[in-house]
Amino acid sequence: MGVHEVGAQVRQLTEAASSLADLTAITTEAIASAVHLSRNTTSQYLNELLKAHQVLQIKSRPTYFADHEAFAAQFFVPKLDVYPSLAALEHEQTARNNVFKSFIGSDQSMKEDIDRIITALAYPPNGLPFILSGSTGVGKSYLAKLSYEYCVQEGILKAHAPFLTLNCAQYYHNPELLSSNLFGYVKGSFTGAVSDMKGMLEAADGGILFLDECHRLDPESQEKLFSFMDTGTFQRMGDTSAIRRSNVRLVFATTEDLQETFLQTFMRRIPIAVTVPNLNDRSKIELRTHIYQAFINEAKRLDMQITVSPWIINRLYNHTYKANVGELRSDVRILCARVFSQSDSKQAMTIATENIGNGLLTNLLAVNEQETIVQEPVVFTPKSVLSDYLKAWHDDNTLVKELIQKFLRLENDYQTQQITPDVVKQQLARETAALMEQMVHQDKRFENESLKYLTAVIQKLFDYLNSSFFVKIKGNAVVTIANFLYRKHDFELTLTPANEAKIEHLLALLTEHATVENQLLKAFLDLVRTQLDFRLDALNRLLLLSYLVSLELNAEETGQHALILAHGFSTASSIADVTNQFLNGKVFDAYDMPLTVSVDQVKSFLVDYVKKYDCHKGLIVLVDMGSLMVLPETLSDLLTGPLLLINNVSTQEALYVGEMIQQDAGIDEIGRRVQDKLLPQYKLTYPVIEKTPMIVTTCHTGVGSARQIEALLEHSIPASVNYKVESVDYAFLLKYQREAPMFKQYDVVAIVGTNDPKLPDVPFISLEMLFSNKGTEVVQQLFPTITDAEELASINDKLIQNLSLERLLSAVTILDVHKVIKIVGKMIERLEDSAKIHLSNNQRATLYVHISALIERLIRNDKPLEYAHVTDVEPRVQGLAQLRRALSEIETTYGVTVPEGELNYLYDIVFTD
Repeated sequence: MGVHEVGAQVRQLTEAASSLADLTAITTEAIASAVHLSRNTTSQYLNELLKAHQVLQIKSRPTYFADHEAFAAQFFVPKLDVYPSLAALEHEQTARNNVFKSFIGSDQSMKEDIDRIITALAYPPNGLPFILSGSTGVGKSYLAKLSYEYCVQEGILKAHAPFLTLNCAQYYHNPELLSSNLFGYVKGSFTGAVSDMKGMLEAADGGILFLDECHRLDPESQEKLFSFMDTGTFQRMGDTSAIRRSNVRLVFATTEDLQETFLQTFMRRIPIAVTVPNLNDRSKIELRTHIYQAFINEAKRLDMQITVSPWIINRLYNHTYKANVGELRSDVRILCARVFSQSDSKQAMTIATENIGNGLLTNLLAVNEQETIVQEPVVFTPKSVLSDYLKAWHDDNTLVKELIQKFLRLENDYQTQQITPDVVKQQLARETAALMEQMVHQDKRFENESLKYLTAVIQKLFDYLNSSFFVKIKGNAVVTIANFLYRKHDFELTLTPANEAKIEHLLALLTEHATVENQLLKAFLDLVRTQLDFRLDALNRLLLLSYLVSLELNAEETGQHALILAHGFSTASSIADVTNQFLNGKVFDAYDMPLTVSVDQVKSFLVDYVKKYDCHKGLIVLVDMGSLMVLPETLSDLLTGPLLLINNVSTQEALYVGEMIQQDAGIDEIGRRVQDKLLPQYKLTYPVIEKTPMIVTTCHTGVGSARQIEALLEHSIPASVNYKVESVDYAFLLKYQREAPMFKQYDVVAIVGTNDPKLPDVPFISLEMLFSNKGTEVVQQLFPTITDAEELASINDKLIQNLSLERLLSAVTILDVHKVIKIVGKMIERLEDSAKIHLSNNQRATLYVHISALIERLIRNDKPLEYAHVTDVEPRVQGLAQLRRALSEIETTYGVTVPEGELNYLYDIVFTD
């Protein structure tokens, strides 16, 4: 066991190191003292671990050690097992950083992948082929270029070794030309081959050949390449005698799925595959760094100072980038170009909402600003470097990184059974509270308005929760939590998969042993998501939960345990909250069970509950299903007191039982009185009245969307018109048809929505019809009892006036509504300009609804609308051509092609009276 203890101690100390200098604490004497072994024995075990390549040795006085795997995860993959000095190890780290540090994320999301790239490049004699996969704009070509620079710097390649790029997409329709460019050809091998030609594989001898868009390689070229990767030899096209050799490192890049696109025999020759994540999937610090780097680049390009308002920075931070880093850089460049073109000064300019133009302002307004990272303008100069801005982030990272290392040591001590769960709980609480307090006291930004607002919101949330959980969160704690949430962007860290698993294990352990605090945190985070839309990972949740534990919250004890079990997202919690509020005390705990939970899972929860709490005075459980009445049989061996199980839980039942608990009624008396008093009764009566006309609204996406249509209609009906509007679930209408309750009470005159439930004798009016150019003809169907033409025209006008495109399109499409409104608006403008027409409000509204539905149909590959045979072909030719041109941006943006049938429907909307 001795060698394992020594190895575990080296690993623990290595994981705790935040810099290479920290390794100086990992000496033979320190390890021997920690594991209670003699120095000689410890030294012997360390030599065994060194021979097994499990530790690194740094020869110095004294000698330092590091766990190989933990070192690679914490810093980089080392080349050697033994280093002559710490300076040699630091030199290797510096060399690696100098090349790859310009790739943002090299020390975070891409850290392990870059180490794998280095491994591939350094493997003798010609490296290992590797492939970079990822969406357009993530930086694959840049990584390939950095790989070449690394090889030159490390002496793997000569200083002037070639780096050649072949974009395979350029030869997609001519595989023979691709093969000739790649492998070369001899004179006469094909028409036009008037002399011998060296291919890129041969030209890149001694260097790197980068094959971009390699998914365009045809199967024959893939076969030739994997043959070359096997043997290092190839032949030029048309040359069947000469065997040629090239010592070249191959780097591939693709945007496609590796398993579905390439021959399996080809992929087996590429042992290392690296996926470069999309910008939206990178850490938040990486996104922030990309934004700052983009503005630094433009400041250098323009050779002037650029001041950017916090509103602009925060919107760019919350934007979703579909084209990744390329899109971000382009957006920043367009912002700078717009303001530069209007600036009188050539030394400095300010980018703010008032000078970026309406088009750019509209784009940024469409961004949902969920998180704020800056409150003051940010200044970029031609001499700016990222380190100018990253220092504060780094300081915060250091604080949290030190805390994480303490957490990881706690987890390791718990796993090796050196400490108990209670000790883990106490240590987590103490260390987290210290960090939180330190952050608050050193923060000089508390006076800014955004943080004040955040603090006020969180205070209100806790005020609400205090009355539900009967605990008191003091003002200082609210300020601390608000400060933590405000600053969490400054210290967001990327954990290795192994360390992330350890953090999640600690969170699960603390959750199990801090029940009240966990319930409070869960409720708080649910409220935070609705009010502030914060995103919290496992580390942030662990920090918050640990801090709540440090507050030593104490819920009031009633002396009797009572629990509500109910299926649904928050059914049990809702009943318990209401009951505890009415009873002015904590009487019931709650367990919200998923609808798919099994009886065995419920039993498991109750077993844990009984083990956790002292139930010798009795446990009362209210459940919602009769099948759960078998639970007492499972718990009989664990119970230390009586168990009362009551079926058909409701708020009335919970209040009745809760009052008896507070009155100290016996558990057997509670059971008898519930059975006697709560027998259900019901009486159903329909009123005898003259049926009021009703318009029913429905939507296939759910009743929520139907309510939006309902509100639109209600705002358009004059007060003098006695019509009801009611939103009804589409599936409900399909199931019950005319047996639905509203048909018994009202005269349903029409159904408005997105899908026809096909009810007999009830007209259906689609949203497209409602806002079509048929005007009062459709309104007449909605209001058959109204005969006054002026009143019908008034209702029609109000429908158009009240039309909220954002609300309406949200009801009928899953697309980004802001984007749809913008792009369809541009299409209408182009169409009116080219066709020299002016569309009515009805036509515009119909186009917005119809085109949004059209785009979604095409994206989802649904069957397009079929158009009846066109008889008036000639008159349509010009109009259809104008429509096709106007739709070009929509087709490009969404990657679709509008079929002729759909185009004819649009023609009818635009050009037919």
